[in-house]
Amino acid sequence: MKCYEKGTTNESVYYFFSPSEMFCEYYIYMLLCGHFYCDASYKIVREGNTSPLFIYMISGELNIRYHNQLHLAAAGDIVLLDCYQPHSYYCNSSCEFLFFHYNGPTAITITNHLISQNQKPVFKLTNHLAIKEKLSGLFDVLSKDRLPTDIDLSCTVYDTLCQIQAFNYVTTTAPSAISDTIAEVINYMKINIREPISLNDLAGHVNISPSYLSHQFRKETGCPPMEYLSRLKINLAKTILRSTNRTISDIAASLGYSSTASFINAFSSRVGISPGQFRKSSLL
Repeated sequence: MKCYEKGTTNESVYYFFSPSEMFCEYYIYMLLCGHFYCDASYKIVREGNTSPLFIYMISGELNIRYHNQLHLAAAGDIVLLDCYQPHSYYCNSSCEFLFFHYNGPTAITITNHLISQNQKPVFKLTNHLAIKEKLSGLFDVLSKDRLPTDIDLSCTVYDTLCQIQAFNYVTTTAPSAISDTIAEVINYMKINIREPISLNDLAGHVNISPSYLSHQFRKETGCPPMEYLSRLKINLAKTILRSTNRTISDIAASLGYSSTASFINAFSSRVGISPGQFRKSSLL
């Protein structure tokens, strides 16, 4: 539906959702989402009475005041806010962004955990285009007057938060020690983490030979490229197992494994326990 909120242009839209009681009780769910085009008069001030908020900046800049600190979000940045805390955000000139409000039993805990890890509510992630693509798919469905299911909306929220979390797991050498070529390979891995990727795919993406990529990647990160990719996948799987009820086979398929068995074997060999055992242990 068209948005008539002060400071938004006629192109702006938002959509409200009414999740079932089951989703409200057990899962993270989406309450509303929107695509806003804003001018200099756009300003939101809240005392802390709204569900957590996700923002993906497409263009322009958004000023955010959160916990008495001022932050600036620019194109490609992601913003997470626990909106039960006092906060405000406003535009100085013009900006465009996608957003959604979400809630659920663990929504606030996950939001504050991610913000705490990042040490601020504005995230600069190299996989932001993958997140944008996921959200754009949702808005494409909504623009055709099709109503996503509670499951679709919940998966969108979970996948988005999991993509953010995935960047906090794999530790490499300091960013200054990583060349542009290797940084681009890592970025390609993260954007395409849900696809089956070979060493030849990685080398072809940056137009170098597989043998040279293997040598340089190990030299700069201390880890072979395919092992690094495996760690990324396993660490993202840990987040999904910990925060969702998705089946093992669904997780395996979503991370590009050829079969559920290959995922279980890869997970077990690196973590020491099966995905099912990890899920049970993480819920104790």
